[in-house]
Amino acid sequence: MLSFQNHLSILKIKSYFLQPNEFKFQYVTEEEVKSIILELNPRKAALGFCLPASILREYLDIYLPILTQIINDTFDTGKFPDALKLAEVIPVYKKKDALNKENYRPISLLSYMSKVFEKIIYKQICNHIEPYLSNLLTGFRKNHNTQNSLLKMIEKWKESLDKGYYVNAIIMDLSKAFDTINHHLLIAKLKEYGFSFSSLKYILSYLQERSQRTNINNKFSPWEEINTGVPQGSILGPLLFNIYINDIFLFIDNGFLSNYADDSTLYTIDSDSLNALDNLGRNFLNLKSWFFENFMVLNPTKCQFMSLGSLSVGNDFVLNQDIVIPYTNQHELLGIAVDSELVFDSHIKNLCKKAGGKLNALSRVSTYIQEDQKRNLYNSFFKSQFSYCPLLWAFCSRHSNNLINKIHERALRLITNDDIASFQEMLKTTNEITIHQQNINFLLVELFKFTNGFSPPIMNEVFKLRQISYNLRNIREFHTETKKTIKYGTDSIVYKGAQIWEKLPREYKEITSLSLFKTSIRELSENLCQCRLCRNYIASIGFID
Repeated sequence: MLSFQNHLSILKIKSYFLQPNEFKFQYVTEEEVKSIILELNPRKAALGFCLPASILREYLDIYLPILTQIINDTFDTGKFPDALKLAEVIPVYKKKDALNKENYRPISLLSYMSKVFEKIIYKQICNHIEPYLSNLLTGFRKNHNTQNSLLKMIEKWKESLDKGYYVNAIIMDLSKAFDTINHHLLIAKLKEYGFSFSSLKYILSYLQERSQRTNINNKFSPWEEINTGVPQGSILGPLLFNIYINDIFLFIDNGFLSNYADDSTLYTIDSDSLNALDNLGRNFLNLKSWFFENFMVLNPTKCQFMSLGSLSVGNDFVLNQDIVIPYTNQHELLGIAVDSELVFDSHIKNLCKKAGGKLNALSRVSTYIQEDQKRNLYNSFFKSQFSYCPLLWAFCSRHSNNLINKIHERALRLITNDDIASFQEMLKTTNEITIHQQNINFLLVELFKFTNGFSPPIMNEVFKLRQISYNLRNIREFHTETKKTIKYGTDSIVYKGAQIWEKLPREYKEITSLSLFKTSIRELSENLCQCRLCRNYIASIGFID
C-alpha cells in the first residue's frame, strides 16, 4: 500500500472523499448463512470435484452452526480459506474464427462453498461502497443495465446535435481488463474508501495465492497460480473491478465518459469544432495515462473515432505521429450497432436477419409441434431478438419499421398456419401487438420506474421532471425543451416519452406497483403514441390522418 501513496488515483480519491466511513467485516448469523445457501442455484456450473448445491442444501441443518463459526473465524484471522481459491477455466467461444484463442472468453468455475463466502462478503462491501461509486458506473450493479448506459449517452448526443453542437467520440478498447488488476493498488484504493486494516488483509487474502487450471472437454492443464486480476465468474470479482475503475471518472475534464464494465466511450460536445476535438484529444491522453498507471492495457490501434451528425468530420483522429485513431461511421457498442447519424437502420436490419434465421429453424419443425409449443418458441427465439435495449431505436425510420413488421407477420403466419388474414387481423387473433407498440410499453415502464424512484441515478441525467398540482394531488410530468429538428429532437426518447406520458390516463400514473402497471398498460386500448410510425401513411400520398 505504501508504494502507491503518491499514485495519481490514490491522490484523486483522497482529495474527493475526504472522510469516508470506516468499513469492517461484521459477524454473520446462522440465518444469514442459511438464506444464502438456500439461494444457491444447482443448475449453475461449478467446480466439478466439489460438493453439489443439492447436498449442501439437503444437509444444511447439520453443518450450519459449524460453517457460520468458520466464516466468522476467517474474519478474525483475516485469511480466506485456501481450499476455496481453486478455479477451473472454461473457454467459451464468442465469435469469428473458432481457431483463434483470442475469440474465446475465459469463465472461471468456483465451488458452491466459495460462492457462499463470496456472497456474504459481497453484501457487506456493497452496503458500504455503494454511496462512493459513480452514478455513471453501470456495470454489475443492481437495477442498472446496458440500456441505462447507452440511453444516457445517445440522448445526450441527440440533444447536442439538435442544438447544432459538434459531437465527437472515441470508443476505447481494453485488453483483458479483469486480468490486469493490480492487487496491491486495489487494496490501496479500498483503504481510501474507508476499509479497515483487518478488512484489507482479508480481501488481499481472497485475491492472492489463487490457482486455476483450464478444462477443455475434461482435459485439464496443470494448476497455475494467479498473480493479478479478479476471477471472472466469481460473485466478488465484478464488484472489486468496479471499485478499481471508479476513480477514472474523476479524470475527465470538459468531456464525458460512458462506461459499462470494461467498455468505455469517451466523448466531447462543443459549439466550436476545434474545441470539441482539442478536449477529446486531451481527455484521451488523460485516460491513456490513467490506464497505464493502473496497469490496464489500452489498445490505441483498436480504438475507433466517431464524429456524429451532419457536422461529422469524417476523417481519422490524429493526436500525434504515434497515435492515429481510425474513423468509423458505425461501431457496435454493448451489442448495439450505433451509426454516426443515430438512425440504427443497420442494427435493425441485423435484428431482422437474426430473427429470420430463427424463423427458418422454427419452420422446419413447425409441422411436428403444437401451436402452444410454437408460441413458446416464438416468444423465446423471435420476440426476444427485439427486446434488448429497444428504447435506443424505438422511433426508427418507416423503412426499418416495415422490415420489423414484415418479419413479425411471417412469424405470426407460422404459428397460426394462416396465409389469408392480414397482419392486423392476425395481431387481434393472437392477442399480440406490434414490436413498435411493445417498445412504447417498454418506454412507459421506464418512465413509470423513473417517476416512482425505481430507476438508477444515471437516469436523472436523461429525464427531467416538473411538478403540476391540481385537485389536491401532485402528478409528476416530464419537462422538455423546444426542439429544432425531427431526427435528433422530436424523435428522441426524452421528447416522445414526455408526450406519451402526458396522454397516459391519470389512473395509470397513480399506480404504485410496477407489476400492476405492466399488467395495466398491456390492456390499454388507446394508442398514446402519435409518431410517424403510428400514423397512417400511403406511398406517394403521405400521412392521411
